[in-house]
Amino acid sequence: MSKIYILKKNYLYLVSLLILLTNCQEQSILPPNSPNFLVILADDLDYSEIGCYGGEIPTPHIDQLAKEGVLYTNFYTAKEDAKTRAMLLTGTSQALIPTTNELQKEALTISQLLKQAGYRTLMSGKWNLGQNRVDAPVENGFDQSFALMEAQSNHLGNKRYFPAIFRANNNIQEISEDFYTTQYFTRQLLSFLSTNKKKQQRKPFFAYLSFTAPHYPLQASERAIQNFKGQYEEGYSAIYQERLANQLSVGIHVGIDNLAIPAWDNLTKETQMYEAKKMEIYAAMVHEMDKYIGQIIDYLKIAKQYDNTVIIFLSDGGITKMEATQFTTIDNSLENLGAANSIVALGTNWESLKLGNKGNQIKTDFENTIKAPLIIRSPLLIGQEGSRDKKQRTVLDITPTILKLINLPHPSENYFEEALVLEGKSIF
Repeated sequence: MSKIYILKKNYLYLVSLLILLTNCQEQSILPPNSPNFLVILADDLDYSEIGCYGGEIPTPHIDQLAKEGVLYTNFYTAKEDAKTRAMLLTGTSQALIPTTNELQKEALTISQLLKQAGYRTLMSGKWNLGQNRVDAPVENGFDQSFALMEAQSNHLGNKRYFPAIFRANNNIQEISEDFYTTQYFTRQLLSFLSTNKKKQQRKPFFAYLSFTAPHYPLQASERAIQNFKGQYEEGYSAIYQERLANQLSVGIHVGIDNLAIPAWDNLTKETQMYEAKKMEIYAAMVHEMDKYIGQIIDYLKIAKQYDNTVIIFLSDGGITKMEATQFTTIDNSLENLGAANSIVALGTNWESLKLGNKGNQIKTDFENTIKAPLIIRSPLLIGQEGSRDKKQRTVLDITPTILKLINLPHPSENYFEEALVLEGKSIF
């Protein structure tokens, strides 16, 4: 037998052994029946607007998650959108490269860690952590993704009022005229979850559903908007008082006194109709988001995965400073508000009513724009269903919490690993 043949045979044996050991190591990291994780991120949603926090907008599926889990009343994000998302996925405030929205290589994402541990990792929605091919979610630990790379886009149709790149995995994808962000992001994630590959189905999943609703611009289908027709005609003060009373009735005290609310009666009838229509569209966007969250929940129940899935619902912050931006080719008439060629923002008057941001009573810059909703529904939290948590929590705590729930150490605990240290702490 030749020496070359022996060397080749030994080489193939060593390669096969290495692959086998790698697979064994991957499987051994995960405890039996490791839970799935579904992280749902809303964009600029204030906690005073959803039902379980005392809001007037119907959100039955989010409310049900709160009934089955823990509702947090003292949760904070970062002021900047990209920084919040980076902190969410890495557990460190130093994740972004200075002056850019790109992730540092030493800032390991929860998707990278879970993928290495044996999870399949899925992402759909807004990314906003770099726009280039090398910054895409599939380059940061996700097996499959459909991502809006920028901070914002149209919600309806394929008009390019904002520069927006959508990537399916790492390929640029054009969108159709009937595109609606909330619907499409949900359908993409459902298609990833329902893959027919048996090897993939046997793995637990980490899914990140990152909505752009209800971020500017205000856009929704006419059918969805009609559900809220006339509900905001009483104006700013009436809605503020309703939200405040509802929050107090569910035991959430926001500590706002003497809020400077714009006088509705001082507005012209035309302005009142215009302002009310904007809030109708906003409510429709939130309600639609809740509806599509319900579709994800329904799928998990049918697939018999719901009882083994940790669902984390949160927002990246509750307020946007934008007013309506004017473009030369849009139609912002009252009748056309909410359509694909309408670009309008909620505006400072409605924004001032967002109770989670303490309105005009902000005492420190820390609380400006960053108090947000957080709900965690977990089959691992037996006996805590429907409870409240008033302790201060931050978006930095999400990654450590996920790692703690499956007893997975962070690489920064290893002296030989070049990884940024976790700054957050597990909530549990």
